[in-house]
Amino acid sequence: MPSINVVIPVWNRAHVIGRAIDSVVGQDLPAEDWSIEVLVVDDASTDDLAGALRRFGPQVRCIRHERNAGAAAARNTGIRAAKCDYLAFLDSDDVWLPNKLARQLAFMRSGGHSISCTACKLARPGRSPIVWPRYKDDILTAADAVWGCYLSPGTTMVCEPRIFAEIGLFDTNLQRHEDWDWLLRLTARCDLGYLSEPLASREPSAFGNHHQTLDAIESMRRKHLAQLPQHLRRRFEAGLALEEAAARYRQHSWGRAASGILKSLWLVPIGNAAAGAILAGRLARR
Repeated sequence: MPSINVVIPVWNRAHVIGRAIDSVVGQDLPAEDWSIEVLVVDDASTDDLAGALRRFGPQVRCIRHERNAGAAAARNTGIRAAKCDYLAFLDSDDVWLPNKLARQLAFMRSGGHSISCTACKLARPGRSPIVWPRYKDDILTAADAVWGCYLSPGTTMVCEPRIFAEIGLFDTNLQRHEDWDWLLRLTARCDLGYLSEPLASREPSAFGNHHQTLDAIESMRRKHLAQLPQHLRRRFEAGLALEEAAARYRQHSWGRAASGILKSLWLVPIGNAAAGAILAGRLARR
């Protein structure tokens, strides 16, 4: 019987996780003999998560961390616990749209992809959502990944479990950008299928700790810059500069934010994919 495990890390989101799980268990599967199990990884929540999960049956299994370890560690726990043919991910405050799994798995099988992501709809309070990111149906390579993590893998990614055996788990030393780090490691070895149809809905995320973000940017530079092909290094530096500019902006450090933007555009003045992606993300929050 083909099986899918869906990893949902959660920390103090008992008030919204039911909506996320409903969007998973309500999915149409590729055939009647397929099965699906939701792996909720409780990252030491202090709210009534157990109460929120009570109405779900054996399709939902909860694994608890005794101490809060972060999103990367929670996803790694789910990956280790999975026993399936396909592994999927969903953030606890997001939802999948109807037929997401069936359409994405069909896309993967038709293209021979062992891993894929899809577009999503970014919610905007009081306004129509926007589709993000705007790539065409295709494969994404290291040349795309160097710009930043704009694919929402925590909510849209589906892959064969062997991918993690080959690439490794998420880096728990990174408090931010652990998904970008993982995609860079992935695309150094293989391409990623991308379906441009929006098959998930994302809520605007709260900005994290600015100091953690800046520390993660420096860690990313040390970890990846020298490993990248020469022709991709300027793009990667341009992407890092814009991430730093965004962090400085949220610190109200206007001069440093402007400096980061100018540095990014100086490095790659034309075709700066990071600039377009960040702008789209910011517009979704307005």
